[in-house]
Amino acid sequence: MRLRVEVDGEPLAPGAAVNGRVVVDEGGRARALSVRLAFVERTESFEKVARDAGTQVLAEGDLADGAVLPFALALPDDALPQVATAHARIGWEVRARADRPGPDPTVDRPVELLQGYTAPDRERWPSG
Repeated sequence: MRLRVEVDGEPLAPGAAVNGRVVVDEGGRARALSVRLAFVERTESFEKVARDAGTQVLAEGDLADGAVLPFALALPDDALPQVATAHARIGWEVRARADRPGPDPTVDRPVELLQGYTAPDRERWPSG
């Protein structure tokens, strides 16, 4: 089974809808297909979900080759932008997961957020 996640309209602002689709490049037997939006800390050998913003079940049952399944999840109003270095990344990701017997196929897709200050940040940190 091979899945691909596509996200529309990046970069996104905090509080925005994350709209996109999961494309089933190669289908197969499955119990369900879901997507999760989460703030994830990731290195080469470590992965930790620091904040979960929601999960949506897109399909139940077997997945056909070429199926396109739309999703919409919301970023929190206080969502932080990503930070990436040569050794680590912290940021929002959409994860598609096919629930099936044995190892579950998953694919992670980083979500790009706007960089810079938001209005609430300017109110907390006045420039004058």
